[in-house]
Amino acid sequence: MEEKDIKNLLDLYFKGECTPDEKQYLESMFDELSIHGEFDEKTIDTEAVMHRLKGKIDRQIRQGRFIRLSVMLRVAAAVFLISSVAVFFVYKRTQIDAVKYVITTVPKGQKMKLTLSDGSTVMLNAGSRIRYPEKFNSETRSVTLLDGEAFFDIKHNDEKPFVVETPGTQTQVLGTAFNVQAYQELKEVKVTVLRGKVAVKETGEHKPVLLLPDEQAIVNTATGYQSKKHINANESIGWVQGKFIFRNETLMNVALILQNSYNVKIEFKKETTKEIRFTANFNSTDSLEKILFAIAKANGITYSVKDNIVRF
Repeated sequence: MEEKDIKNLLDLYFKGECTPDEKQYLESMFDELSIHGEFDEKTIDTEAVMHRLKGKIDRQIRQGRFIRLSVMLRVAAAVFLISSVAVFFVYKRTQIDAVKYVITTVPKGQKMKLTLSDGSTVMLNAGSRIRYPEKFNSETRSVTLLDGEAFFDIKHNDEKPFVVETPGTQTQVLGTAFNVQAYQELKEVKVTVLRGKVAVKETGEHKPVLLLPDEQAIVNTATGYQSKKHINANESIGWVQGKFIFRNETLMNVALILQNSYNVKIEFKKETTKEIRFTANFNSTDSLEKILFAIAKANGITYSVKDNIVRF
């Protein structure tokens, strides 16, 4: 099917004017990617949808879900469909009252606090990126954490749930305080609840994970695997109070936090070193040298620093 044909079909679909056969064809494509029902032309957040679709296609490719056609043909069809959907909604956006979105990026070595239009607040960790509307106009209050970590303190509203999208997950609340860590390099999303109740859903076929205070959900964005555990939420959000609290964290995770906080690059000579576990407390005012020395001493490893690059 040509690109113009898919665009025309999408247009007819949302106008309710396509034939039963055309409707069945298009919805079968949506179902193949488990995305049927995610589109609403009045409230669509194109970038958030694209993040969800990319995660779904990546997982389905890894899991061998595209089997009715050749792998290459199915992947090509999926990518083409997504491109067409994106183009379609960009076009449709010019015909309706589009919501104005803001993308905020926090420089490395800094933190930033935002106040959303409903009075909810968001504290962003160093190196994080978030996308949010200037004003919440739809039935839900939705933002997209594109990369990094954020602590949300949400104003209660029974009529408008608050939704945080990340590549691979969706977190929904009514009014609560929770932390979302979604660094793209880590291939996992962690959601921790300080107050209230949260539902975390992987964008595939899994059921939502319900979280209460001092509970954390971990979602592997590559496989869709979800788990839940009890933790100290105050420790998990220690970064908000200017602390680094590492609890059995891999050095890869620790390195990512330090890279963003101190604006350095950290490399590992061996892959096995990345998986070494580390537990310690520091203040954000501590020097990088102090933290690096503690990591090396605790694990019997060495490091070097040259041209703003740390090598373990």
